[in-house]
Amino acid sequence: MIMLHEGRQKIDLSGSWLYRIDETLQGEELGFQASDADVTAWKMIKVPNNWYLTEIGDYFGTVWFRTSFDFHSGNPQDQVFLRFGAVDYYADVWLNDVFLGSHEGIFNPFEFDVTGILRSENNVLVVRDGAPRDETEYINAGMDRDTPLSEKYQRHQAKAITQIKGHMIDAMHRPGSMTSFRQDGNSAGIWDEVTLVIRPEIFIAYCKITTKTVLRKDWQGDGKDKPTGEAMVCLDVTVSNTTGVTVSTAIEALISPANFAGDELHRRRKELVLPPGNTTFKFVVTVKDAKLWWTWDHGFPHLYSLRLRMAKDEVTMRFGIKDIEYDEKYGKWYLNGKRIFLRGMRYISSLWMSEANEEMWQADFSKMIRMNINAIRIGSHVEKDGVYRICDELGLLMWQVFPLHYCVSDDDDLIMRASDMIRDMGCMLTSHACMGMWSVYKEPEIYFLPDKPNNYFRLCQILKETLKSVDPTRWVHLGDYREGVMNIMTGCCSDGDTNVKDKIIPPNIVEFGSQSLPCLETLKTFIPEDKLWPITDWDLWEYWGLFYSNTFKFAKVELGRSIEEFINNTQEYEAISVKEQIEFLRQRKYNPVGTMYLYYWCDACPMIGSGLLDYYRRPYKAYDAMQMVYTPVLISLEPCMSPYVLGRKKVFKAGESFTARVWIINDHYHTVDRARIRWEIIEQSTGRTVREHDYVLTLLEDSAEIADHIIWPAPKEEAGKGYRINMSIVADDGAILSQNYFDFTLE
Repeated sequence: MIMLHEGRQKIDLSGSWLYRIDETLQGEELGFQASDADVTAWKMIKVPNNWYLTEIGDYFGTVWFRTSFDFHSGNPQDQVFLRFGAVDYYADVWLNDVFLGSHEGIFNPFEFDVTGILRSENNVLVVRDGAPRDETEYINAGMDRDTPLSEKYQRHQAKAITQIKGHMIDAMHRPGSMTSFRQDGNSAGIWDEVTLVIRPEIFIAYCKITTKTVLRKDWQGDGKDKPTGEAMVCLDVTVSNTTGVTVSTAIEALISPANFAGDELHRRRKELVLPPGNTTFKFVVTVKDAKLWWTWDHGFPHLYSLRLRMAKDEVTMRFGIKDIEYDEKYGKWYLNGKRIFLRGMRYISSLWMSEANEEMWQADFSKMIRMNINAIRIGSHVEKDGVYRICDELGLLMWQVFPLHYCVSDDDDLIMRASDMIRDMGCMLTSHACMGMWSVYKEPEIYFLPDKPNNYFRLCQILKETLKSVDPTRWVHLGDYREGVMNIMTGCCSDGDTNVKDKIIPPNIVEFGSQSLPCLETLKTFIPEDKLWPITDWDLWEYWGLFYSNTFKFAKVELGRSIEEFINNTQEYEAISVKEQIEFLRQRKYNPVGTMYLYYWCDACPMIGSGLLDYYRRPYKAYDAMQMVYTPVLISLEPCMSPYVLGRKKVFKAGESFTARVWIINDHYHTVDRARIRWEIIEQSTGRTVREHDYVLTLLEDSAEIADHIIWPAPKEEAGKGYRINMSIVADDGAILSQNYFDFTLE
């Protein structure tokens, strides 16, 4: 069971541990688990850590870890638990020659009661961490046979992965991705903190918080259901009684403002009779004049503090009061009863989660807010708790995807193991204010193997049922691409010459974007100097994420005459492709698009990726392009042309009329009065203005509308010239709300 550990007295066991690689799996037979084992051949390693980041490197197999510590109890009645924040992947644990148990997983914490096992001095803790290469077969998908790639570096697909690791075992942007080596970059290790957690004899083991704003039917008015201003805070509290006898006690819940002014205190007291073991009960506290949690762009993310006090125990948690609802018929999201458009970002802090920290998250999310992002999608992995806490505080709505990705086994054994893990994920995250929606799987049906597992109709259904048992209130998505969900990554995962006017666009775009080479400084960290130019070792480049078919067949990027030119060509293409994908989707706001998430914020490891920033947080050119068009108020051009292809040069005929629609999107919950709209067509070589329009308009709240048309009869003598349409929206007080441009050429 996931147990509360925040606010408890803890002893941190992090630091320098001993380790030994066990390639022959004979460690237990040789007595590695024994407290008096000969450790002269063992080496030192920092814990927590992912062993990929150490001298161990990209090793698949078993590593033993051990440390020793003293423990002096202040109260002999205290219960002491050994807690592991996360171990990847199979963990077996011994303390003072006592086998405590085993655990499978990558993200979920686990604990052992060690109260009667601890000594005052020289406690020896031993962990056997097994992280083998999954034994699944990899099959050539037949997509890269007309490329210079050798067979093992062509596109391969797993037949049925048995480890539940999501992005950390099989995804596009990781070492070896899409080749037969796609598991490379092992994320194994004791990657989160190891602590001793001290609790009293009777303690609060767990608390799930759900909230609901209260409605009342207006009987004497219009007969509609209306908010009363109150909210119910519902607590499912589990109390553990370790005394061995039935105990009578009382528990008190106190709720007060956490990040806003207010001295009101809401209390509820409950008398309890606790038999030995665990007891779970419901607690309901009504909050008058409830302050709601909003995304940062639509209000303030009000947070409350919950204090639970019982006998000698006390825990404190933070939560927010909000309603998040999904209209499945129309594909629209509602936050606290208000329709909301989600300008989202998919996020992974690192492929090796031990290096993620508060400084990294604060920098990343602060930049996201400056880019007007209001929603995050974590998929398919689970971040450290700090990510969710920061999103609570900043007002970033979260879409969490369970760590299943691509083609995994659908046998009964995996379904059972995954169900236990998804229950843990729900228990870990459901009380966070930022949590908005879930997915149980990422892309269960996209692989083209003729005999692939039936994940969608077997595994996904059971996982949804299990997650709903923890969180019955939020929307649970079974997996791309059903239920109004799709990716549209034109020029990356699909043909860049696709006529997007022919595509059926669903409401939830959970991935859009493209890819490009990082800057030369970053490229040199994984491509050897002698392999940079000319490019002859295409296998090496494919291994590090070039994706030959995507780059030259879908995006149709030109190689150029130098590595610098090739980098620039890919980055220029990604920038314009991302910009135009955003504009295309935002012009379809609520018709039908309600959410859109760029794929990714940053690359998860040093490689050729799809982020706005590379692994070292150096920006791609797409960063500035996206920032221009992710503003809450946007002016955008939709050219009247067929086919309509994103990311390509726009060419029109001289002697015919250039026509386009001018879209204005306002994501605010308020109108913008007397906004000044301006556009002008400029001949780029001379700066000559050939057509312009300037007028005042009131922008409707939460809207997307065609506010103008551009019709310009392009003279025949203008053939061969390039033009730019500059567009802007300026508020009545002079503030610039949106600046944008559209380039085209006459032929």
